[in-house]
Amino acid sequence: MVYPEPWCMPRLFTAGIAAFYEGYYANKGVKIIKGTVAVGFTSNSNGEVKEVQLKDGRVLEADIVVVGVGGRPLTTLFKGQVEEEKGGIKTDAFFKTSVANVYAVGDVATFPLKLYNEIRRVEHVDHARKSAEQAVKAIKGSEEGKAVDVYDYLPYFYSRSFDLSWQFYGDNVGDTVLFGDNDPASAKPKFGSYWIKDGKIVGAFLEGGSPDENKAIAKVARVQPPVSDLDALTKEGLSFASKI
Repeated sequence: MVYPEPWCMPRLFTAGIAAFYEGYYANKGVKIIKGTVAVGFTSNSNGEVKEVQLKDGRVLEADIVVVGVGGRPLTTLFKGQVEEEKGGIKTDAFFKTSVANVYAVGDVATFPLKLYNEIRRVEHVDHARKSAEQAVKAIKGSEEGKAVDVYDYLPYFYSRSFDLSWQFYGDNVGDTVLFGDNDPASAKPKFGSYWIKDGKIVGAFLEGGSPDENKAIAKVARVQPPVSDLDALTKEGLSFASKI
């Protein structure tokens, strides 16, 4: 695995969280190369890839290459026709655009995120599904003359690989604490992090949680309970969430 950042998934993971997954993958025989990118490929006469050339000069033997380059919302079709903001199509809390009877949902929508009182664009399948549901409710409500609650979304991300499964809720800003067993060699690792901003927990991450434990960290991220002692929070760990 080759990636340019100092650790894996730095947009979400702290260095402490990333260290677990990097160690876990290494124990599975995966070699990780950080701080560089692929700049070229060597192929044989059949067009089959044989080598990957890295920016730092290294050359890796390869039989197959999987490239993840990300993506951007494709809004060029609507340029000059709908209002845009923060790289997406601006909508209200019902996903109506600036054009009557036109709605935008999912990754392309920039919408008011009630929980944080700001305009955001969210790239995730969970939001894509729920924003589409909200738009349909709004359309049906309009047709039937019924009021619909504004979209009140709690940011949510998750992943599953090997026998691992993590979930994250809320916002990953501010100070962080790491709790639990994050030893990559553990038989059943279970650990997590809280993000604390302005004296309140605004985000929560958990690896290896049960359904009830994942619900508990989701509730913490939404309720945003106050905390004053980060050391005490580290010691309490998951039990703090279970009390909210």
